[in-house]
Amino acid sequence: MNAIGMTLTTVDLELVRGGADTFGRCGPGAAMQGLLGNIYTPECKAHDAAVRRELRRGTSYLGAQLKALPQLPAAVGSWFRERFK
Repeated sequence: MNAIGMTLTTVDLELVRGGADTFGRCGPGAAMQGLLGNIYTPECKAHDAAVRRELRRGTSYLGAQLKALPQLPAAVGSWFRERFK
């Protein structure tokens, strides 16, 4: 617990480390940013939010990605929409 009585999760620490900058960005991880571009969409934000929600519930990273899978087609479509408009 921290000084105000809250438990910090790995998701919280990721936000401090800089993960907040990529919230809503389309594409896997920072390493792919140059290849896929720097595109942010509401659909990618919804996918990221679904993953983070599952991580906060204690789901493994892979499990969180699988549970957020229903949001993935819209996120991928939004990347194409923005990239090739």
